[in-house]
Amino acid sequence: MKLDTTQQIERFRGLEPVWQWILGATVFLLVFLIWAQVLEPTGTAWAETANRMESDLDRTSNSISLDAQSRNAAMTYGSILLPDRKADGSLELIEIVQSILSNHGVKNDTFYQSQSNAIKASVLPGIARAGEKIERIKGELDFSSTPANAIQIISELETHPGIEGISNIRIDKAGNKQVRTRISLEAWVRSR
Repeated sequence: MKLDTTQQIERFRGLEPVWQWILGATVFLLVFLIWAQVLEPTGTAWAETANRMESDLDRTSNSISLDAQSRNAAMTYGSILLPDRKADGSLELIEIVQSILSNHGVKNDTFYQSQSNAIKASVLPGIARAGEKIERIKGELDFSSTPANAIQIISELETHPGIEGISNIRIDKAGNKQVRTRISLEAWVRSR
């Protein structure tokens, strides 16, 4: 069965004007509903994806200016590897400290963590992603060992990539060829 469009157009023109308007409105309404239910949401989703990609490109292509001290620190210490979660970062810090201490045979140690502090995003440009903040987890380590062992432990803690900094070290003579070492250290974690 072949559909003759000219015949259909002539038939439409032969209708009364009221029926022409009703039929035209019905066709318009059907086209609008198809657009509203199928095409418009798809277009909106594509536009949101394109906007997100554009903002990601803008964020990553903008150059970050670092002062000389930060550039030197980045070259010296390498990239910053941060755990994705605050709880994981706390647990990882404990595991790092306990692993290093057990490798050196230290058993009489005390390690506790203080409450974390947020680091301002302006201090660390380009490190925190959108919607994230960087938090500093501080830990206090207290142990007794031989002086040589204490120096090796401090060295391993300083060079471990999971520990961002050691802010305080205190070594006191404990007697019997032992020293008591107290270290304040910190790790950075991402949180939302």
